[in-house]
Amino acid sequence: MRTDQGHQCIETSCKLLFETVQLPVSYTRMNDDQIHCYGVEAIESNPLFEHHSELIMLLKQQVQQPLHVPIFHTTNFGECFVIIPLLRNGDMEAIVLIGPSTVIPMNKEIINALLSELDHGVTPVWISYLQQLPLYSTKRLNHIGILAFHLFNGIMLDLTDITEKYVQFEHQAEPSNQAAIAISDRRELLEFRGVFEIEKQLLRSIRNGDKTAFYNMTLSVNHDGPGILSNYNQLRKIKNLGVYVTALATRAAIEGGLYPEVAYTVSDLHIERIEDLHEYNKVVAAIGAALIDFVDRVYESKRKHLSKSIATCQEYIFNHLYESIPLAVLADLVGLQENYLSQLFKKETGVTITQFIQQEKVDEAKKLLELTSEPITAIATKLNFYDQNHFIKIFKRYTGLTPKKYRNKNKFDALSFSES
Repeated sequence: MRTDQGHQCIETSCKLLFETVQLPVSYTRMNDDQIHCYGVEAIESNPLFEHHSELIMLLKQQVQQPLHVPIFHTTNFGECFVIIPLLRNGDMEAIVLIGPSTVIPMNKEIINALLSELDHGVTPVWISYLQQLPLYSTKRLNHIGILAFHLFNGIMLDLTDITEKYVQFEHQAEPSNQAAIAISDRRELLEFRGVFEIEKQLLRSIRNGDKTAFYNMTLSVNHDGPGILSNYNQLRKIKNLGVYVTALATRAAIEGGLYPEVAYTVSDLHIERIEDLHEYNKVVAAIGAALIDFVDRVYESKRKHLSKSIATCQEYIFNHLYESIPLAVLADLVGLQENYLSQLFKKETGVTITQFIQQEKVDEAKKLLELTSEPITAIATKLNFYDQNHFIKIFKRYTGLTPKKYRNKNKFDALSFSES
């Protein structure tokens, strides 16, 4: 990229990409302000800008952190952009932006609601601009992102590599002072603790295929929201949340034993379904359906080859991780002799009861280390390890890292963002 030959190669790739996807393609290096645009003559420019390159420059300025996968950004006006990092030795030297397109049909009702919310007049210029945006499904934009990333970087990604980053750009684009205020308010109201507990329980129920815990938890949640498309941003935010939650559920289901190919396919279908909907409550219902689908699949996968006694023991362990779990308690629970239960458990699961409990406690500890700032000693005590040294020994046995090194490697993203 530092040579004319490198620029010509990127220019040729951008032109080829435009001809393939029929969307404008723009390219800019991170260390200069020059914007190269291809195919912009085929579309009208956003009425706020004299030229498409001005919009691209604004988007570039909002990319505050290095990217390692494609990300997707939807502007307040409903314009969708695929943003591709061009990597050299792990550094982001340039970005390619593909778009604009839209994932929601720009009919008059949506345009009126969108422009009214943004205090813009519903003028013929705006109507013309928004109605000419090409309509692409999120699934197709995902595939365009994967294709373009491979074209420019020679790396083939999986769909979940990018869906987990779907909402990251929107979060970065928020003014840092507003984000800091919001996080402070949540801390003061102890909302972070509640949100973490909900996420922890929800993902654990999916990973464990624990249908009872999942339904008990979700039935108590109130999903009120606007019933019609009266606010475009509300709809976009709940869709972003749906994509993010589905990505988390996919990972949890894989950890729970669902085959990755199955989990990724299911995730792809549910995300496409979420993006195809245009009413808030229907999107919420689709998110719930996705989670139910995952927990049901993991439930069937986990219990397909287990006897009732072993499935009951596993469920008890899942629900009592923060307690001591003696073998005698499990034996009494299922009415078997301790020695026989131990043999049966190893035969059906491939691990001993002690190993299974340790693995589950380590998995739980990993989440506490990632998502909270609790001291390592407190986590060890909470999960009923003998002492901190015993916790470190067991944790390293299953992860290859000490708890401290694991935490440093997997910092809590939300708190890191608030301190940046």
